[in-house]
Amino acid sequence: MYRRRVLGFGVVFAFFAIAAIHAASAADPTYCAKYASDAEKAASLAKKLGCGFQGPRWGMDKGPHMAWCLLVDPKLAHSETEARSADLKLCSCQQYADQTMVQVAINIAKKCGFTGLRWLDNKKAHYNWCFNANPGLKAMQNEIDIRKQMLKGC
Repeated sequence: MYRRRVLGFGVVFAFFAIAAIHAASAADPTYCAKYASDAEKAASLAKKLGCGFQGPRWGMDKGPHMAWCLLVDPKLAHSETEARSADLKLCSCQQYADQTMVQVAINIAKKCGFTGLRWLDNKKAHYNWCFNANPGLKAMQNEIDIRKQMLKGC
């Protein structure tokens, strides 16, 4: 009987010790609410851009993101945010370079004669500008809109 109590106490103690360690390392609800909101926004943007990302990282529902965040160390949640941002950066720069090359092709085909860095016939150069300068979506869209306006007048 004594042996069962000691064994039972040991199991209960171990459970509470693990729970205490986990609670000390888990992210707080305020952080996780922001994490879940940011994850949802990133997933929505990825869908809008047509990135085609799959898996839990790109789920559109805040609930699973919040639940996962509450269970893991904040460093892991932060690394997931970083990975999501890196994926989005790659996708958005690819989209920007693709759109730019369509506009450059129109410039060439219509013999508009536009020149300069904005009209460079080099997809990698446009991608590298996006990736290295990290201009943000508004600046990328502004460049696309400027070229679009110029092409209208051609």
